[in-house]
Amino acid sequence: MSPSDAQYDPEIFTLDEGRRLGLSRHRLYRSGLEIPFHRLRIPPPPLERAASPVSNSELARTLSRQDRSLVISHQTAAETWGMWLPSRMQATQIHLSRVRCRAGIPRYQGAVGHFIRPGVRDVRVVDGYSITSPEWTWVDLASQRLTVNELVAAGDALLQRKDGFPRPGKFIGTHPLATKDSILDVLSRRKGSPGIKKLRLAVDLLRARVDSEPESRLRLKMVADGCDEPTVNPRIRFADGWECDIDLALLTWRISLQYEGKHHFTLEKQYRSDLNRDEQIRARGWEPIRVDSEVFTRQGWHAFRFRLTTALERQQRQTSWMPFTAGT
Repeated sequence: MSPSDAQYDPEIFTLDEGRRLGLSRHRLYRSGLEIPFHRLRIPPPPLERAASPVSNSELARTLSRQDRSLVISHQTAAETWGMWLPSRMQATQIHLSRVRCRAGIPRYQGAVGHFIRPGVRDVRVVDGYSITSPEWTWVDLASQRLTVNELVAAGDALLQRKDGFPRPGKFIGTHPLATKDSILDVLSRRKGSPGIKKLRLAVDLLRARVDSEPESRLRLKMVADGCDEPTVNPRIRFADGWECDIDLALLTWRISLQYEGKHHFTLEKQYRSDLNRDEQIRARGWEPIRVDSEVFTRQGWHAFRFRLTTALERQQRQTSWMPFTAGT
């Protein structure tokens, strides 16, 4: 390995990028570099770092930088934007598109090629690669056999609140990635898209300010089971000046629903903060209910419904409570 080789440690690069950095022909063609696609190379990791697979998103970004006619689309675009997809969608192929009538359909081994007819604002250029807009990508997902509820979760991911959880660095863009109006605009221009009926049902169920995919699932499951639809991430301001954010709230009955991920139980500081919040809102006449992933099992759902019914009965018997206002 030459000195220039030793200094270069990207996760993936093109042949042109390798040549510009002085890598020899032998290094590019005959050494131990992995070749995931034509003209792409993946170097082995340093000895001190374990090998980690290059994601489909990273492969697609590099291919699009190399060939500017390629547009990252469909599931790969959704993964790049950080949309919430069902766990069953284990991506084994990348999705690439070209604008119809400008070039042929993309043909790469291990990739799915598409033709698209986007408007100017429906394709974004980010760091030298092209990708379909979040709204266009959401409409494309209907052709990937997602259910209505799964489309709602993917769409909710585009409407996350700006002041919510920090966005992971592997995703692009900032919250919110779209608005309900911008999604409706794209949907109105794509009336013949596959799955248009599911999309029209799903778009009415989208809600802004959702923090996580389980929150979307819980909200939809409650509505499907005949419960009142909870308000998403309201900030509750009490008469004594204390305020807090709640994942989901039944405002009429003063019931808070908090979905606890694994970090809520493994981080002591977070766990204590959650307990303190529950004590504070209970002291002000609210009923807190905490749930985790168990709620999506049959037994866990029955247990949750019992707790919810019991909380409703207690609140109905309560004759007084401290006033509050709810806002965003």
